[in-house]
Amino acid sequence: MAETRIELTGWKAIVVAAIVLALGGVRVLMRFQTVPEDGKPALREWLVKDYTGRGPKDLARLVSAYQAGLPVQPPETPAVEPRVEFTSLSAHGSSDTMIVRCQISVDDAEPRDGQSLRYLFLTTKPGGGWMVFSESDSYAYYTALLNFRSRYDYRAD
Repeated sequence: MAETRIELTGWKAIVVAAIVLALGGVRVLMRFQTVPEDGKPALREWLVKDYTGRGPKDLARLVSAYQAGLPVQPPETPAVEPRVEFTSLSAHGSSDTMIVRCQISVDDAEPRDGQSLRYLFLTTKPGGGWMVFSESDSYAYYTALLNFRSRYDYRAD
């Protein structure tokens, strides 16, 4: 089997290194996203459900109680829903699947659970529009800058 060997020295090595660094920089810069205006209501809706006891964790708790044979009362919709406001939003990922870093306030104060910083996986719906797929974490948020992963690899388990 023949062996191919390439040696880059001097100015040729500098040019190749500059090209590799430029391509890597462009790749990272393309992963910085802005949250679309029509995606903000999906984020707000998911957070309101979470703060009113109708989020995924609460529903999973109800299902496990039902399966255990315990009496289950579905959560009531509050008369006044909490007002969730975004202090800051930033996103990493592709234009149709991104991890959003949300700094939030609830009713002009810090949330009851003390989590004013949330990471949510925002994706497009098949029929158009946006939905929150799941909650994520800071690790997935920062690694989304470097990885081109499939759309469902961002969720934190």
